[in-house]
Amino acid sequence: MDDLSGRFERTIASLRLRIDELSSLRARVGLPPQRDITRRQWSVLELQLAAVEQRLTTRLRRATAGYQGSGRDVRDARRLNAALGGIELALSRTFAFFDTYMDVLTQRHTPGLGSVLKGCDVLAWAAMRRDHPALRLIEPPLVFCDRGFGASIIRESVSMPDGTPNPMPLIQIPYSRLREKPNLTSILHEAGHQALAHLGLTRVLPRVLSGALSRAGASRTLADLFGLWSSEIGPDFWTFCGAGLAAAGGIKEVLALPPDHVFKVSWTDPHPPPYLRVLLAFECCRRQWGRGPWDRWQREWMELYPVDSAPPEARTILNEGLRFLPLLSSALLFTRFRTLNGRRISDLWDLRSLAPDALNRIVESARSGCLSLTGLSPCGHLAVFRVLKQRDALSEEALDALMSRWLIRLGERRPN
Repeated sequence: MDDLSGRFERTIASLRLRIDELSSLRARVGLPPQRDITRRQWSVLELQLAAVEQRLTTRLRRATAGYQGSGRDVRDARRLNAALGGIELALSRTFAFFDTYMDVLTQRHTPGLGSVLKGCDVLAWAAMRRDHPALRLIEPPLVFCDRGFGASIIRESVSMPDGTPNPMPLIQIPYSRLREKPNLTSILHEAGHQALAHLGLTRVLPRVLSGALSRAGASRTLADLFGLWSSEIGPDFWTFCGAGLAAAGGIKEVLALPPDHVFKVSWTDPHPPPYLRVLLAFECCRRQWGRGPWDRWQREWMELYPVDSAPPEARTILNEGLRFLPLLSSALLFTRFRTLNGRRISDLWDLRSLAPDALNRIVESARSGCLSLTGLSPCGHLAVFRVLKQRDALSEEALDALMSRWLIRLGERRPN
């Protein structure tokens, strides 16, 4: 038993050392002040790690209570061995949580990337922080880069691999989005997932859309599909409310994919066919502001993707869905929700400031050499940049540089 006792002692010492490491994340990351996250973000993150550390420390203490080395009975040794193995597995799951935040935060050591990501945090926070009590409870989000085609979110409070609730929203964007900054509307879409869940609207929107279609005489199939697709249509609409035409302009560029993707109808995927998803964004603009650049965008979209070229099994759904897009846009814009105290989703935003005339006045005033974004939320700033882009007022490189400076200033002005 002497050799076994020695192994137990080394295992216990190793576990203690690694458990203590959980509280060292801030020191290990060592972010410089100008690219650091806020005190509040560190507070909720370290509180979570401290709770896990305490839980594992207590578990280890109980497992080793009464351990006496070589004089220990073999049955007790087996019990201790099993307990230590269980703690080892729990610790490895906890380090998946630790490593996630290590990966997210160490990106900010890169001066250019770190400063831009800090501005993206502000953009994401502005997209969640609306005038509703439930939204005041959301912790400030973190944005980071990762591989993949689209953006995604790990929502606040969802379970991480070890069962620990995620302490703050984590929004992942592909690095390429930072090289096409007018399409950072994808951050607003992911923020919409978090906000709509907090508002309780993810449970209501399927009934709103499918009910509106059923009452208007749509097929049961179409009503059921839009109920399924509401989990992505809702965040699309949230993006529209925050960024107006920038939402429509961005989604048409991001989803300009091969026709087999654009026309794909799935009974299991919550994403609507890009063909209808893009056209619904245009329809929301039209329903809110009348004629505008989205009319030209729609003509171009339908010329690039003639629905008659869709697979026969999808064509019927796409054609029927196309007929009901005006109805769906009205349902999104004008439905009043009990969870919002009788308000519409759009009432949480200032759509008047996103009207094309208002945006054009801002862009025209920039001819004097100063682009003033005063009075607009950071989400609304994206609409101004979209107008600049559609006018070809700046080259891609110049627009990217302008938006980089904008993001850096957003991050610098954020209180710690």
